[in-house]
Amino acid sequence: MNILLSFKNKWLDIFEKLLKRHEKTLALLTGSSSQKWTIAIALGLTMAFILTPEIHFFAPKFEEGMIAEYDIKANREFLVEDKKATEDKINEAVQNVLPVFDYDSEAPANINAKLAHSFSLAAAELKSTRKEKQDELAKIPVSQKSKQNLEANLGIPLTVEEFYILREKNFSPTLQRNLYRAISYFYDNKHITNIPPDKAQTARGIIIRDLKTQSEQTINDLSGILNIQEIDEALQAKINSVFSYENYTTRRVLFSLARGLLTPNLTFNMEATEKKKIAAMEEVKPTLFKVQKNEMIVREGENIDYNTLLKLEAFYKSTGNNKFYGIAVLIGIFFISLFLCIVLYFWRTRNWAKPAARSNLDFLVLGILAVLQILFVKVGIFISLAINRAFPSISADACYFAIPFALGAIITAVLINRNVSMVLTVFVSFMIAFLFEEKIAFPFYCFLGSIAASYKVVRTHQRSAFLRVGAFLGLINMTAIISINLFSGNLFNDLFVRLAMGFIGGFLTGILVAGITPLFESLFGYITDIRLLELANLNQPLFQRMIIEAPGTYHHSIVVASLVEAAAEAIGANSLLAKVSAYYHDIGKLTKPQYFIENQPNAENRHDKLSPKMSSLVIISHVKDGCELATKEKLGQQIINIIRQHHGTSIVSYFYDKAKKNKDRTASNLSETDFRYPGPKPQTKEAGLVMLGDVIEASSRTLSNPTPARIRSLVRERIERIYMDGQLDECELTLRNLNTIAESFIKILTGIFHHRVDYPETTPKESNGKKEDNESADKKQSKQN
Repeated sequence: MNILLSFKNKWLDIFEKLLKRHEKTLALLTGSSSQKWTIAIALGLTMAFILTPEIHFFAPKFEEGMIAEYDIKANREFLVEDKKATEDKINEAVQNVLPVFDYDSEAPANINAKLAHSFSLAAAELKSTRKEKQDELAKIPVSQKSKQNLEANLGIPLTVEEFYILREKNFSPTLQRNLYRAISYFYDNKHITNIPPDKAQTARGIIIRDLKTQSEQTINDLSGILNIQEIDEALQAKINSVFSYENYTTRRVLFSLARGLLTPNLTFNMEATEKKKIAAMEEVKPTLFKVQKNEMIVREGENIDYNTLLKLEAFYKSTGNNKFYGIAVLIGIFFISLFLCIVLYFWRTRNWAKPAARSNLDFLVLGILAVLQILFVKVGIFISLAINRAFPSISADACYFAIPFALGAIITAVLINRNVSMVLTVFVSFMIAFLFEEKIAFPFYCFLGSIAASYKVVRTHQRSAFLRVGAFLGLINMTAIISINLFSGNLFNDLFVRLAMGFIGGFLTGILVAGITPLFESLFGYITDIRLLELANLNQPLFQRMIIEAPGTYHHSIVVASLVEAAAEAIGANSLLAKVSAYYHDIGKLTKPQYFIENQPNAENRHDKLSPKMSSLVIISHVKDGCELATKEKLGQQIINIIRQHHGTSIVSYFYDKAKKNKDRTASNLSETDFRYPGPKPQTKEAGLVMLGDVIEASSRTLSNPTPARIRSLVRERIERIYMDGQLDECELTLRNLNTIAESFIKILTGIFHHRVDYPETTPKESNGKKEDNESADKKQSKQN
């Protein structure tokens, strides 16, 4: 009975899981997981196209001037397009298309309305001002606001002189009407454009489309089209004629105003012109000629001329020979690549609790590296065959051992970690089997070298280390070659050439890794140990700025770095990343350094003048400011993530408690969310370490008598509080790790706060000719500090 019950429960669990998976199908299509599927499918397709043999899918490649290697006869009737003739017809059709210009018949009316409205408002405002001042007009100061209002209404800027003269004229309707009369003269049966018509393009005329009626008309005579850039002389003459009764200064102001208001009423419509060109191109029918069945297209040894090339391209474009087989191979390799990619990904995620490769960026980079690796292998095969043709004594199989098979795996180990590198190694080793006749030897060679080099390359602190890894890989390659020769039963078959090629391949891999890794660092925001060592240099400009502007934050960061580095080494985390991230975790405080207690040298506290909520916003903002500054300084995405996560969603307890005690009106609307950091919580061990180190270092400063017992109690209590608040729920730190971290912190802090012995007084020393004992000297030094 118990067996049946357990069997029933097992199948119910399976059924529930299937239901849950079905419910998540839509989420899979729209969520972040869909991006992983997209990358996997793209990787599978790319692999399929790279690995599919060309002879089974692609048509033969012919070029004009080539010599035919065999007879090619048409096995059916087909049409051939004369591309040159068709292209000539298309060019002729495009050249016959007239350019399209848009005509705005409402332009003068809009200018008149704008003038009337602007002058009316300005006159009313002037009248109101005059009543208020009860003084002569000349004594009324020019109002900047009035000038700005007029400029806004007219849509053009005015000088103070121009505004003053218009105001002297009281913005009169007569002035406005005459000004419009002068402007409208240029719109009467004329077109104004800001683009001078291209004579070559408009030799046969242009098409004018009325924007109001959408009607079109063709104009062949372009003499009535004025260029707005060449209208100044005629406009000045018209102003002088209409305003002959005004003085020179007034006419100059009115000319400037009219020139600013004149707008083109004829504008070139590139989109409509291009549409007409496209339509004309589509109307052109291709020039075709027929090839009869059994017609000899080309004979062996004949030169392939232009017409023959057209026939060959048309023949193979329409043929279906071997295409199904090529498509079948393509689809097969695609599904194999996709299946292997999915299996390895899920194996990876289920065998490590928190894999570093879960992010879509890492998954994308893995795909790029896999494709890059296969391409290098393909290029290596091509070069090996070329060497074999040039030097028949060197076999192509021997040259294959010089191919950098471990390139992608080493780069993955450097950028992400060696566990992920192993996943890529398995994938690539399996896929390259499609490229070699020996399905076991070269996949084994690739797998062995990649695994060994990946474990050797971890924690490289200099780029020259890649060359040492390359030399090490060369030795591993030589060992693998001996094993392959023994396995094949012929130890001395090209042994020395193969060994030389294997060592060359290893060294070449090291050179390529040294050259390609910085590109991935720059393009995808990865940060290697080499880059971390560069950032750990305390002579960096950011540290120098911190010493001057936020010395307390600088000292705090240095101590936190010491704490997390030791703790990271104790739990097996990346101590260099943890230390460097601790150096930079509070750089956001450089924006407002005086609002943080460690940078307040005197008793003045700027938060005394702020509300608790405002103070919490200032404190919380240092995380966002730090991320922005880190992005600007290109510190790398890993450090930026730790800066963003080092406070998690913790609460600014001091100001929250202060706000609760405050009895002002906002107390009833007090929300704990307003006093919490936005997060996210720490996602990695290093981020969790920086959070713990930050809190504990700051708390240790509050100890009045830092004895070892008090330090131990403080460290344990703070770690427990952070743990109970759920801040460490999303990172990889275990309870055992937390205990190890606590012991490491206690050891470091005890060393920092250890008691110093009191030195005995010595013989009084002289200072400036006077004797001074040690105590008075110490007091004087204390006052100076």
